[in-house]
Amino acid sequence: MYKRVIVPLDGSELAEQALPNATQLARASNAPLLLVSVVGYPYLESKGLSSWALQQEALDQVVKEETDRAQQYLESVRSTLAADGFEVSSEVRRGSVDRAILADPQPGDVIVMTTHGRGGVARWFLGSVAEDVVRRSAVPVLLVRIQPGQEVASGT
Repeated sequence: MYKRVIVPLDGSELAEQALPNATQLARASNAPLLLVSVVGYPYLESKGLSSWALQQEALDQVVKEETDRAQQYLESVRSTLAADGFEVSSEVRRGSVDRAILADPQPGDVIVMTTHGRGGVARWFLGSVAEDVVRRSAVPVLLVRIQPGQEVASGT
């Protein structure tokens, strides 16, 4: 069925809601899991780090800290899944979140991710990573709706 199941994770419980579906697909397909976390520009901008006046050294330090944090997080999830008998690898990527998720899908891959529940004005202003991934992906994408009661405020 599938050769690899790619699961983008951002460290949130909402993103982790994709894991049950991803592990089901991996088990049914006897496919390895690839956990992906992105140190993305929106994160850096939210920290006030998009200014041209920012020294490169400071930016490098922030990116290193975020990369280290993402690696530790993915290793924790990876080891839990490996203990359950799954073949799992992980990668921290940098850049635009949607583009980093789509950096290397191969024929036979499937991407499993959650929608984060933004709607209305918030979605219009912030866009949707899931929507961008679906639109641009060359491989199937399974979107998992978050469980009721765990939505992000819609802004409407």
